[in-house]
Amino acid sequence: MVMERLFERAARELNLDAVEIRRRNVITAFPYTGVNNITYDPGSYLEALNLCEQMLLDGGWYDFQERATADGRHIGIGYSCFSERTGYGSSAFAARKMNVVPGFDISEVRMDTSGTVVVTTGTMSHGQSHETTMAQIVADRLGIDVEQVKIVQGDTDRITYGFGSFASRSITIGGSAVALASNKLGDKLCEIAAHLMETRDDNVELASGRVRQRDDHSKYVTYRDIADVAYLKAQLLPKGVEPGLSATASFDVFNDGTFSNATHGVVVELHEGTGRVEILKYVCVEDCGVAINPKIVEGQCRGGIAQGIAGALFEQVSYDDHGNPLCASFIDYKVPTACEIPDIEIHHLETPCLFTESGAKGAGEGGTIGAPAAVLNAVNDGLRSTGVELNDTPITPVAVQAALAKGRP
Repeated sequence: MVMERLFERAARELNLDAVEIRRRNVITAFPYTGVNNITYDPGSYLEALNLCEQMLLDGGWYDFQERATADGRHIGIGYSCFSERTGYGSSAFAARKMNVVPGFDISEVRMDTSGTVVVTTGTMSHGQSHETTMAQIVADRLGIDVEQVKIVQGDTDRITYGFGSFASRSITIGGSAVALASNKLGDKLCEIAAHLMETRDDNVELASGRVRQRDDHSKYVTYRDIADVAYLKAQLLPKGVEPGLSATASFDVFNDGTFSNATHGVVVELHEGTGRVEILKYVCVEDCGVAINPKIVEGQCRGGIAQGIAGALFEQVSYDDHGNPLCASFIDYKVPTACEIPDIEIHHLETPCLFTESGAKGAGEGGTIGAPAAVLNAVNDGLRSTGVELNDTPITPVAVQAALAKGRP
């Protein structure tokens, strides 16, 4: 939010459009190493900014602002551009000189005689739907129905090892370990099937719960048949192949991680009588690489944006002169409801990460990062005729009302 406010201040001082100053400064050449000595992998910073602006232009919001301003209303349009660093590997944490260095993750993928696959992961879902996305990765790699995949997480008696969920690492690190383990199991399925069908290893492929010959799809062996051999008829296995169907793999990142990016655009109206900030339109253009499940990504965006709006307009921990909390319950601490959070329009761009197994980047905190600055910039745009700028959150009705009062003749 500090950087975005500085952009707004610079735009006013240089008499530049708020979008144009961002357009001139976003990263467009990759890989890019910044003054922080961190290297940014390819993203869609400029594309996200342009598309977000276009959505508001096509929606007629700039024309609406002009008409409403002529009628004495206070309409503001604000933007926020950001990158979200995700997929921290061991090297990134080692640079912090930590005694225990997290970063990698390990996954085991095991198929039983029914063709059902059980997957362990060191990450832990607390609302991000790992049960769906991890299962999708396995199902895609092995060519099976997602309903045949069971994810085991949070059980330290069964999980090989892992460092949990934080810093948007679950899909980038944990998901990559799951993908690699799935690939290993797929290779073993192919090796056994090729032996049973008396063909070359490179002449078979995984497809719909079976291994079939590439040159003759009518010849195949089902996963159940392969499992029957792997567990119950080990004498039929190829020489050197161990009984059972399981594979374990680890994944780590040995660079600065990957960067998701987004642009948020907000239209607000400031009400003179009450000082209320009403959000009329909210647009988010996000790029988290390959979206394993776009609906889940949108759910995370919407939840994060709701939290960001809450921080911008409502939530505040305050104390009296004696240090007693003034918001000891949700009666006093303002948490927004569905009435305060607007419909949120989300558009996806995809710039695949070049070193995660699925091309995915993290998406956890994205909505929360962009929302406060976008809302604050929109409010200040609505106050432009008053000469007042607000730089604190939450933006209270009292502050808005006082600012509007300064602009009255």
